[in-house]
Order: sequence, then C-alpha cells, then structure tokens
Amino acid sequence: MTSKFSAARVVLLALAAAIVALVIAALLVVSLRSAPQVHGENTPEGVVQRYLMAFEAEDLPAMQGYTVEGQSRTLCSPEPYAPQPLDVQLLRSSVEESSATVRTRFNTRDAQFLPLGNLSSYEEAFELRKIDGAWLIDRMPWQVGLCTAEEMGY
Repeated sequence: MTSKFSAARVVLLALAAAIVALVIAALLVVSLRSAPQVHGENTPEGVVQRYLMAFEAEDLPAMQGYTVEGQSRTLCSPEPYAPQPLDVQLLRSSVEESSATVRTRFNTRDAQFLPLGNLSSYEEAFELRKIDGAWLIDRMPWQVGLCTAEEMGY
C-alpha cells in the first residue's frame, strides 16, 4: 500500500513542479519582452502611435488633434464607446514628401475564450498628409476611427 501511495505522491509533486515552472517561464517571457519603440512625434509613425494611445485612453480631443479636420471629427460609431484593449504593432511605413502610409497589425483575441481564445491578426493602414509641416491622419482603420459628419452621411 505504501508503494502506491509513494508513487502517487511523486507524480503529484512532479505535476506541481511542472506547473510552477510553467508559471515562472510565462512571467519571465512577459517581463523580458521588449517595449515597443517610441517614434518621434513629428514622424508619421509617431503620430499614429500617439493617436492609438489617445484612443486607448478615450481622449477624444487628443485624437482629434492628430487628424485632418480634427475638430469636425467624432467617433464613427453611434454606439456607446467601450474600447477593447488594443494590441497594435507598427509594421512599416512609406513616406513621400507630403503623404505617408503606416501599415499596422491589429491582434485580436476572441474574448469569449480568454485566456486561450483564438488569436487572429490582420493588417490595416493609416494614411497621413503633411499639412503646414505637421503630419496628420487623413484615414484610419475603422476599429479606431473618427469620421466627419459628411463621412457619416449627415
């Protein structure tokens, strides 16, 4: 009887040790992950980055300040504003003299199955124009968009 008890005890201890090791490994991966590069505020990438931070902070005036026709823009969706945490990566950009495109990757997770939900990602683009020496967003992905009354059909 004691040998069966000992074997079960060893298996349980090994299982507990494996779980602790996985938790420690996960914490290390998260803590050692490099922070995203902060781009200059006078660059197309920096404008997109700051716009996304303002979106996540629900700071509509700041968001408007980064867009063409800023004060005339409002949230595109008439639904109550309830943002999901953003996971957006800046991928690449192409910059001309007075226009730029910043390609991004939106990573989403099916909230129904968190934390092990389906992770999907898709690329979207921000289009910017240089106006009076400042980069401003002219078109942005609908997920984080502001629209003019004309764009909303009013």
